[in-house]
Amino acid sequence: MLRRTVAIGLVIFVSVLAALAVRGVNALTIGRGAIETDRDRAELLAGLHPSQHPGAGRYYVPVGAVYTRTPDGLPVAYLHYRLSGGREVGVGDFLRTYDLAAPGALAPLPADLAEALGGDEPAEAHEVGAPVPTATPTATPTVTPTVKPSATAAVPTVSPSVSPSPTANAVPEETPAPESEPVLSEPAEHVAQASEAEPDPDPAPEETPTATPTPTPTPESTPTITPTPTPTPAPTLARRVYVAPDPAGLPGAADIYVRATG
Repeated sequence: MLRRTVAIGLVIFVSVLAALAVRGVNALTIGRGAIETDRDRAELLAGLHPSQHPGAGRYYVPVGAVYTRTPDGLPVAYLHYRLSGGREVGVGDFLRTYDLAAPGALAPLPADLAEALGGDEPAEAHEVGAPVPTATPTATPTVTPTVKPSATAAVPTVSPSVSPSPTANAVPEETPAPESEPVLSEPAEHVAQASEAEPDPDPAPEETPTATPTPTPTPESTPTITPTPTPTPAPTLARRVYVAPDPAGLPGAADIYVRATG
Protein backbone atom coordinates (compact mmCIF):
# COMPACT_ATOMS: atom_id res chain seq x y z
CA MET A 1 0.00 0.00 0.00
CA LEU A 2 2.82 2.34 0.83
CA ARG A 3 4.66 1.53 -2.39
CA ARG A 4 1.56 2.13 -4.44
CA THR A 5 0.99 5.50 -2.78
CA VAL A 6 4.58 6.59 -3.35
CA ALA A 7 4.46 5.58 -7.03
CA ILE A 8 1.25 7.48 -7.68
CA GLY A 9 2.65 10.52 -5.93
CA LEU A 10 5.81 10.46 -8.05
CA VAL A 11 3.77 10.23 -11.26
CA ILE A 12 1.62 13.17 -10.25
CA PHE A 13 4.69 15.17 -9.28
CA VAL A 14 6.46 14.54 -12.57
CA SER A 15 3.30 15.44 -14.53
CA VAL A 16 2.96 18.71 -12.68
CA LEU A 17 6.62 19.54 -13.33
CA ALA A 18 6.21 18.80 -17.04
CA ALA A 19 3.09 20.97 -17.27
CA LEU A 20 4.86 23.83 -15.53
CA ALA A 21 7.84 23.52 -17.86
CA VAL A 22 5.64 23.66 -20.97
CA ARG A 23 3.73 26.61 -19.64
CA GLY A 24 6.92 28.45 -18.82
CA VAL A 25 8.26 27.97 -22.35
CA ASN A 26 5.00 29.23 -23.83
CA ALA A 27 5.02 32.24 -21.54
CA LEU A 28 8.54 33.13 -22.58
CA THR A 29 7.92 32.78 -26.34
CA ILE A 30 4.36 34.13 -26.59
CA GLY A 31 4.07 37.21 -28.85
CA ARG A 32 7.55 36.88 -30.32
CA GLY A 33 6.51 34.98 -33.44
CA ALA A 34 9.05 33.31 -35.70
CA ILE A 35 12.69 34.16 -35.38
CA GLU A 36 13.65 36.78 -38.01
CA THR A 37 16.50 36.08 -40.38
CA ASP A 38 18.61 38.56 -42.32
CA ARG A 39 16.37 37.98 -45.32
CA ASP A 40 13.27 38.86 -43.26
CA ARG A 41 14.96 41.98 -41.93
CA ALA A 42 16.03 43.03 -45.41
CA GLU A 43 12.53 42.50 -46.84
CA LEU A 44 10.93 44.38 -43.96
CA LEU A 45 13.32 47.30 -44.38
CA ALA A 46 12.66 47.41 -48.14
CA GLY A 47 8.87 47.09 -47.66
CA LEU A 48 8.72 43.84 -49.66
CA HIS A 49 7.87 41.39 -46.87
CA PRO A 50 4.73 39.27 -47.34
CA SER A 51 3.31 40.56 -44.05
CA GLN A 52 3.41 44.10 -45.48
CA HIS A 53 1.26 43.14 -48.50
CA PRO A 54 -1.63 41.02 -47.24
CA GLY A 55 -3.96 39.60 -49.84
CA ALA A 56 -1.45 39.78 -52.71
CA GLY A 57 -1.84 36.04 -53.33
CA ARG A 58 1.70 35.57 -54.64
CA TYR A 59 5.04 36.54 -53.15
CA TYR A 60 8.56 36.42 -54.44
CA VAL A 61 11.54 34.98 -52.59
CA PRO A 62 14.86 36.76 -53.16
CA VAL A 63 17.82 34.71 -54.32
CA GLY A 64 20.14 37.07 -52.50
CA ALA A 65 19.59 39.14 -49.37
CA VAL A 66 22.05 41.09 -47.25
CA TYR A 67 21.18 43.05 -44.12
CA THR A 68 23.93 45.16 -42.63
CA ARG A 69 24.70 48.60 -41.28
CA THR A 70 26.63 51.55 -42.59
CA PRO A 71 29.60 52.99 -40.68
CA ASP A 72 27.17 55.54 -39.24
CA GLY A 73 25.02 52.75 -37.83
CA LEU A 74 22.20 53.17 -40.37
CA PRO A 75 20.61 49.85 -41.39
CA VAL A 76 20.81 49.04 -45.07
CA ALA A 77 19.35 46.12 -47.04
CA TYR A 78 20.28 44.67 -50.44
CA LEU A 79 17.94 42.28 -52.27
CA HIS A 80 18.17 40.42 -55.55
CA TYR A 81 15.10 38.83 -57.17
CA ARG A 82 15.34 36.67 -60.28
CA LEU A 83 12.17 36.36 -62.36
CA SER A 84 12.00 33.50 -64.85
CA GLY A 85 9.19 35.15 -66.84
CA GLY A 86 6.28 33.45 -68.53
CA ARG A 87 2.53 33.85 -68.54
CA GLU A 88 2.12 34.31 -64.77
CA VAL A 89 5.49 35.27 -63.33
CA GLY A 90 7.20 38.36 -64.65
CA VAL A 91 8.06 41.99 -64.11
CA GLY A 92 4.45 43.15 -64.42
CA ASP A 93 3.21 40.76 -61.74
CA PHE A 94 6.10 41.67 -59.46
CA LEU A 95 5.30 45.36 -59.71
CA ARG A 96 1.59 44.75 -59.08
CA THR A 97 2.29 42.51 -56.07
CA TYR A 98 4.35 45.13 -54.27
CA ASP A 99 2.57 48.26 -55.60
CA LEU A 100 5.61 49.57 -57.45
CA ALA A 101 5.70 52.08 -60.30
CA ALA A 102 6.78 51.29 -63.84
CA PRO A 103 10.48 51.20 -64.72
CA GLY A 104 11.87 54.44 -66.07
CA ALA A 105 15.21 55.65 -67.37
CA LEU A 106 18.49 53.78 -67.14
CA ALA A 107 20.53 54.52 -64.04
CA PRO A 108 23.81 53.12 -62.72
CA LEU A 109 23.53 50.61 -59.92
CA PRO A 110 25.01 51.73 -56.58
CA ALA A 111 28.55 50.52 -56.07
CA ASP A 112 27.82 49.20 -52.59
CA LEU A 113 24.94 47.06 -53.94
CA ALA A 114 27.18 45.18 -56.36
CA GLU A 115 29.82 44.85 -53.67
CA ALA A 116 27.35 43.47 -51.13
CA LEU A 117 25.66 40.95 -53.42
CA GLY A 118 28.90 39.97 -55.10
CA GLY A 119 27.27 38.62 -58.24
CA ASP A 120 27.20 39.42 -61.92
CA GLU A 121 25.14 42.61 -61.55
CA PRO A 122 24.98 44.86 -64.63
CA ALA A 123 26.49 48.31 -64.61
CA GLU A 124 23.09 49.98 -65.09
CA ALA A 125 19.40 49.09 -65.11
CA HIS A 126 16.00 50.75 -65.40
CA GLU A 127 15.14 52.50 -62.16
CA VAL A 128 11.57 52.08 -60.94
CA GLY A 129 9.76 55.41 -60.58
CA ALA A 130 12.35 57.39 -62.54
CA PRO A 131 11.01 59.68 -65.29
CA VAL A 132 11.10 58.23 -68.78
CA PRO A 133 13.44 60.30 -70.98
CA THR A 134 11.59 62.00 -73.79
CA ALA A 135 12.92 64.15 -76.56
CA THR A 136 12.00 67.69 -75.72
CA PRO A 137 10.93 69.40 -78.94
CA THR A 138 12.40 72.82 -79.49
CA ALA A 139 9.67 75.40 -79.67
CA THR A 140 10.17 76.96 -83.09
CA PRO A 141 7.85 79.88 -83.63
CA THR A 142 5.89 79.61 -86.84
CA VAL A 143 5.61 83.10 -88.28
CA THR A 144 2.81 83.51 -90.75
CA PRO A 145 3.73 86.32 -93.10
CA THR A 146 1.09 89.01 -93.24
CA VAL A 147 0.68 90.61 -96.64
CA LYS A 148 0.53 94.31 -96.13
CA PRO A 149 -2.05 95.83 -98.44
CA SER A 150 -0.46 98.42 -100.69
CA ALA A 151 -2.33 101.68 -100.63
CA THR A 152 -2.97 102.52 -104.27
CA ALA A 153 -4.01 106.08 -104.84
CA ALA A 154 -7.14 106.24 -106.89
CA VAL A 155 -6.47 108.19 -110.06
CA PRO A 156 -9.68 109.94 -110.99
CA THR A 157 -10.66 109.64 -114.58
CA VAL A 158 -11.80 113.01 -115.75
CA SER A 159 -13.69 113.19 -118.97
CA PRO A 160 -12.48 116.14 -120.95
CA SER A 161 -15.03 118.90 -121.37
CA VAL A 162 -16.36 119.25 -124.86
CA SER A 163 -15.54 122.78 -125.88
CA PRO A 164 -17.63 123.79 -128.84
CA SER A 165 -15.58 125.15 -131.63
CA PRO A 166 -17.08 128.54 -132.44
CA THR A 167 -18.26 128.86 -135.94
CA ALA A 168 -17.52 132.31 -137.34
CA ASN A 169 -20.53 133.88 -139.00
CA ALA A 170 -19.22 134.86 -142.35
CA VAL A 171 -20.57 138.26 -143.34
CA PRO A 172 -19.86 139.10 -146.98
CA GLU A 173 -18.11 142.35 -147.45
CA GLU A 174 -19.80 144.93 -149.64
CA THR A 175 -17.88 145.43 -152.81
CA PRO A 176 -18.28 148.92 -154.09
CA ALA A 177 -19.84 148.99 -157.48
CA PRO A 178 -17.84 150.55 -160.18
CA GLU A 179 -18.82 153.97 -161.15
CA SER A 180 -21.06 153.87 -164.17
CA GLU A 181 -24.04 155.42 -165.57
CA PRO A 182 -27.02 155.22 -163.34
CA VAL A 183 -29.19 152.34 -164.06
CA LEU A 184 -32.85 152.91 -163.75
CA SER A 185 -33.37 149.42 -162.47
CA GLU A 186 -34.03 148.93 -158.90
CA PRO A 187 -30.90 148.95 -156.85
CA ALA A 188 -29.75 145.57 -155.87
CA GLU A 189 -29.91 145.30 -152.20
CA HIS A 190 -27.07 143.52 -150.81
CA VAL A 191 -28.54 141.82 -147.90
CA ALA A 192 -26.13 140.12 -145.70
CA GLN A 193 -27.80 136.96 -144.68
CA ALA A 194 -26.42 136.07 -141.37
CA SER A 195 -26.52 132.40 -140.92
CA GLU A 196 -27.74 131.68 -137.54
CA ALA A 197 -25.22 129.67 -135.61
CA GLU A 198 -26.47 126.50 -134.17
CA PRO A 199 -26.66 126.57 -130.43
CA ASP A 200 -23.66 125.06 -128.78
CA PRO A 201 -24.38 121.83 -127.03
CA ASP A 202 -24.20 121.94 -123.30
CA PRO A 203 -20.77 120.94 -122.13
CA ALA A 204 -20.62 117.64 -120.31
CA PRO A 205 -20.35 118.15 -116.59
CA GLU A 206 -16.94 117.44 -115.22
CA GLU A 207 -16.77 114.23 -113.23
CA THR A 208 -15.77 114.73 -109.67
CA PRO A 209 -13.23 112.05 -108.72
CA THR A 210 -14.44 109.79 -105.94
CA ALA A 211 -11.84 109.25 -103.25
CA THR A 212 -11.16 105.53 -102.78
CA PRO A 213 -10.70 104.72 -99.07
CA THR A 214 -7.20 103.64 -98.28
CA PRO A 215 -7.22 100.24 -96.44
CA THR A 216 -5.66 100.30 -93.03
CA PRO A 217 -2.68 97.91 -92.91
CA THR A 218 -3.08 95.06 -90.45
CA PRO A 219 -0.27 94.94 -87.86
CA GLU A 220 1.90 91.86 -88.00
CA SER A 221 1.05 89.26 -85.38
CA THR A 222 3.81 88.47 -82.91
CA PRO A 223 4.25 84.69 -82.46
CA THR A 224 3.72 83.43 -78.93
CA ILE A 225 6.26 80.85 -77.78
CA THR A 226 4.92 78.45 -75.16
CA PRO A 227 7.80 77.02 -73.12
CA THR A 228 7.89 73.24 -72.86
CA PRO A 229 7.78 72.12 -69.20
CA THR A 230 10.96 70.32 -68.19
CA PRO A 231 10.27 67.05 -66.32
CA THR A 232 11.18 67.31 -62.67
CA PRO A 233 13.55 64.54 -61.54
CA ALA A 234 12.25 62.14 -58.95
CA PRO A 235 13.27 62.91 -55.39
CA THR A 236 15.89 60.84 -53.63
CA LEU A 237 14.16 57.88 -52.01
CA ALA A 238 15.25 55.62 -49.16
CA ARG A 239 14.43 52.64 -51.38
CA ARG A 240 15.67 52.20 -54.93
CA VAL A 241 14.50 49.41 -57.20
CA TYR A 242 16.26 48.53 -60.46
CA VAL A 243 14.95 46.26 -63.22
CA ALA A 244 17.37 44.59 -65.65
CA PRO A 245 15.38 42.70 -68.33
CA ASP A 246 16.72 39.38 -69.58
CA PRO A 247 16.38 39.43 -73.38
CA ALA A 248 17.46 35.80 -73.63
CA GLY A 249 14.70 34.56 -71.32
CA LEU A 250 10.93 34.33 -71.53
CA PRO A 251 8.76 37.46 -71.77
CA GLY A 252 8.89 39.23 -68.41
CA ALA A 253 12.15 37.61 -67.34
CA ALA A 254 14.38 40.02 -65.46
CA ASP A 255 16.68 40.56 -62.51
CA ILE A 256 15.47 43.00 -59.88
CA TYR A 257 17.83 44.70 -57.46
CA VAL A 258 16.74 46.60 -54.37
CA ARG A 259 18.68 48.89 -52.08
CA ALA A 260 16.90 50.25 -48.99
CA THR A 261 18.06 52.24 -46.00
CA GLY A 262 16.30 52.83 -42.73
